[in-house]
Order: sequence, then C-alpha cells, then structure tokens
Amino acid sequence: MAEGIDVNWIGKRLHRVRKQRDLTLREVFGETGIPIPTLSRIERGAAKSLDSATLLALSEWMGVSIEELWGTPKSVKQHGKEIQEMPDIVELHLRADKNLSKDTALALANLFRTAYEHYTQLQGKKE
Repeated sequence: MAEGIDVNWIGKRLHRVRKQRDLTLREVFGETGIPIPTLSRIERGAAKSLDSATLLALSEWMGVSIEELWGTPKSVKQHGKEIQEMPDIVELHLRADKNLSKDTALALANLFRTAYEHYTQLQGKKE
C-alpha cells in the first residue's frame, strides 16, 4: 500500500458515496469487482491496507483521482479561479489537528459536511 493512504477515511467516503447512490455492497461488487467482504471491511474501518488494484477500482468507481484518495482535495475552476471542495478541505484540517481525537475530528467533519451541503442546496434553489 502506498504511504499516506488513510484506509479508514477511504472507508467512510466509500460508505457515503454508496449511500448517496442508494446501492448495496452486492451492487458495488457488481460494478467494481471488489469482493463484498473486502468492501465491508473497508467501510467498517477493519481493513489494514488496500492493494493498488482495489484502490484504483475504488477511485474509478467513486469518480475521484488517486491523489484525492491520498487526501488532496479535487480542484475545480469557477470564474477562472481554482476552488477546492470545502468539506474535503475542512475534513483534512480537522483530521490533522493533534488536539482532536479521530472520532471527534470525523464527527466535526460530518457535521460541517452536512451543514455545507444543506446550505449549498438552499443556495441552488434560490438561483
């Protein structure tokens, strides 16, 4: 496994994407070829490492680059300026904060992500 990969973070992200797409682990297996027990271990945070084939398959299935799975947020262009996805940036900073436990950092990141997504949905309805 490559250095710097946070398997627990990837598992939480996998779970979030799977739920957003309203898919079962069996359906994700059908789309990725990653065995159901492996997907389950990753989501539960029980996986200790990921081989490169699994990491690549997850990256492609989630529609993110390998670099993003390493923790580098995806950049987008808006009005000619490079913008990074705010919830991912906040989560990275919270996870790096040595004053917060992993559980606390994740809880705060999830709270921020939920509030941010709710706010952006409201803004989209106003436009």
